[in-house]
Amino acid sequence: MTEYKENYFTKGTIPNLDNPFDKNLFNTFLTYIDHTSFFPFKLKLNTDERGSFVETIKLNSGGQVSFSTTVPGITRGNHFHTRKAERFAVIKGKARIELRRIGTKEVLSFELYGKEPSFVDMPVWYTHNITNIGDEELYTIFWINEHFDANDADTYFEKV
Repeated sequence: MTEYKENYFTKGTIPNLDNPFDKNLFNTFLTYIDHTSFFPFKLKLNTDERGSFVETIKLNSGGQVSFSTTVPGITRGNHFHTRKAERFAVIKGKARIELRRIGTKEVLSFELYGKEPSFVDMPVWYTHNITNIGDEELYTIFWINEHFDANDADTYFEKV
């Protein structure tokens, strides 16, 4: 799967996850990434007289893209998933994203800045959160590989 690895590491592309095997393979792949050296993945900021444009997610899969604003000092998350692939992209403000593999004590911590748009992917079985550590409102785009279903949320509370 050289193409799979190359597309993810050089382009940040999410593969097609329609097939359960491919979804499980991708989620396993994410758990083997050295998060401390790979993330946050820097995105290309395109700026001209009109403003800025950033491609946050390139995917060969469906899923759901969401957007949130968070006021300074607030933390969102503190949960984990057992089957969902998820990406957080910070596009404005200053954030700290924390991850901890379930059953361990080591916390991975990343600072992301909207002036340098970037993302962190959340592996399955890692509890995660995002905190606005800046003085202004934080803007975050979230991608998850499946639509939210309240009857089968695959979201389990646990503090990082």
